[in-house]
Amino acid sequence: MSQPHDVDTEQIGPLVFVANQNYPYPFKTDKPPRYWMEEQTGALATAVETYMNGDRLSAEQLELIKLYLTQYIERVVLTADAQRQRLLSRIAKLRTNNDIETFADHASEYGAEVF
Repeated sequence: MSQPHDVDTEQIGPLVFVANQNYPYPFKTDKPPRYWMEEQTGALATAVETYMNGDRLSAEQLELIKLYLTQYIERVVLTADAQRQRLLSRIAKLRTNNDIETFADHASEYGAEVF
């Protein structure tokens, strides 16, 4: 996959992200979080769509979503009262769509809109 040099591309595990230059991350940070819609292989989009449709995630899809959530929470600007390490530790325990939904709702309380 060839990308122009001015495009911000990053690989995280099996996922390949290309920043959408029309929607830059609005906060100053050394490494902005990657948004799921910027992922180029299609695997993450399929996993997120499966989750959003309420369908059962395969083990591989669950791992991709957990990888995505981890990089997002590691990088996102959170409110002052957020406990980043506590949020990160919860990701490993995600097993079901309901777990993911509960996590996403909790993260949003601290300014992280993961989906």
